[in-house]
Amino acid sequence: MNKEPLRFKNGKFKIMLVGDLHESYDMYSDNAANKADDMNALLTKAVEQLNPDLVVYLGDNAGADNEMQMRSVISRILYPVSVKDIPFAVVFGNHDRECAVSLKDQMRLYNEHDNCYMFNADDTLTGYGNYNLLIKSSTSDDDVFNLWFVDSNNLADDQELSYYDWVHEDQIEWYKKTALELKEKNGGEVIPALLFQHIPVPEEYELLREAKVHEKLDSVPGHRKWSDKNHVLKETVEGYLGEGPCTPCVNSGQFAAWKEIGDVIGAFFGHDHMNDFAGYVDGIMLAQSKTAGFRPYTDGCRSGVRLITLDENDLKNINTRMYHFKQFGLKAKSLSPYMENVTDRQDMKLKLAGTVLGAAAALTTAAVAVNKIAKGKK
Repeated sequence: MNKEPLRFKNGKFKIMLVGDLHESYDMYSDNAANKADDMNALLTKAVEQLNPDLVVYLGDNAGADNEMQMRSVISRILYPVSVKDIPFAVVFGNHDRECAVSLKDQMRLYNEHDNCYMFNADDTLTGYGNYNLLIKSSTSDDDVFNLWFVDSNNLADDQELSYYDWVHEDQIEWYKKTALELKEKNGGEVIPALLFQHIPVPEEYELLREAKVHEKLDSVPGHRKWSDKNHVLKETVEGYLGEGPCTPCVNSGQFAAWKEIGDVIGAFFGHDHMNDFAGYVDGIMLAQSKTAGFRPYTDGCRSGVRLITLDENDLKNINTRMYHFKQFGLKAKSLSPYMENVTDRQDMKLKLAGTVLGAAAALTTAAVAVNKIAKGKK
C-alpha cells in the first residue's frame, strides 16, 4: 500500500469513529432521503469541527444489490471525509455480508478513493480486512503507535453454540505473530496499539453488573447467554447502555491474547446501535461507538461519532468521548419532534406510564360500572 504514512501532528493524533450506518441505495422508501441527509449532515459537521487525522468506519456500512449501486452508496458515506481528503479505514460488519457484492469487491470499491487506507494483510486468514496501520512520530520517521483492524465475521455455524461468530484462532495467531515482529523491530518494546472491529468481545459484560430491583427501568436484558439477568453499567464506566452487548457466546481467547502480548490499550466496537459506553477491563479500555446513521434502529437525535485523541507524549493514555447529533446544533429532517427530544429510555418510561395509567383508568371505569350494577340490583 503506497500511501503517505499516518503521523502525529504537533504531538496529537485524532481518530473519529463512524458506527453502523446501514446506508443503502434506496432513496425513496421509508423517509430514506431525509435519513441519508441527516447522516450526511452529522458526518459533515463532525469532520469540520473535530478535524480528525483518520476516520474509521466500524462495520455494517453499506448495502446494495449490485456493484454499481454499491459504488454509489460507498461514495455517499465517504463524501464528507473524502472531500476533505481525510484518510479513512474500514472494518466489515456482519451485515456487510448480506448483499450481492462480495467483501473483496467492496474493499476494491473503497480503494477507488485515494484516501482509503484499508487492505487485506493475509488472504489465508478467516474473514476479510484483517490489517494494521502504524502511526509515525511527529518529529521523526519512527513508528510509535499501531492500529489493528480485525474482521469479527458474521453468524456462527453452530447456532446452538452462539448466534454471532467470533474472531478465529488463525486471526488471533496472525495478530500475535505480527505484534511480536513489531516488538522486535522496536528494540524489544511493544508498540502501544488500539484495535477496531465490529462485534464486541464477551469481556464487555465485565463492565456491567446485575440491576437492583429499583433499577429495572434503567436496565437492559443481556444478550443470549446473559439474557437471564438485567444489567446496568458499573459505576466506573462512562456513557450509555441502551441494549445488552451483542457479543459471541463463545470466548475465543482474543482478549486474553491482547493481555498476553501487552500492546492493546483499548478496543473499540460498533454493532450495538444504542451503546456508547467506555470502561476498563484488566487495564484495557473497551468502548462502544453508537450508530452514526438514521436508517437503522437508533436513539432519536443521539446518533453520533466517537473521537479518540492520542498524545504522543503520553501514548498509553486514551482520551475519548462521544459527540451526538444535537450537540453539533443540527436539526433532524427524518425524525418527528417527539423523537428529536426524547431518548429511547424516556420513550420506554413514557409508554410504560401510559400503559399503567390506561390500565388504572380501565379499572376505575370497571369499578364504577360494577358499583352501578350493584346499586341497581338493590
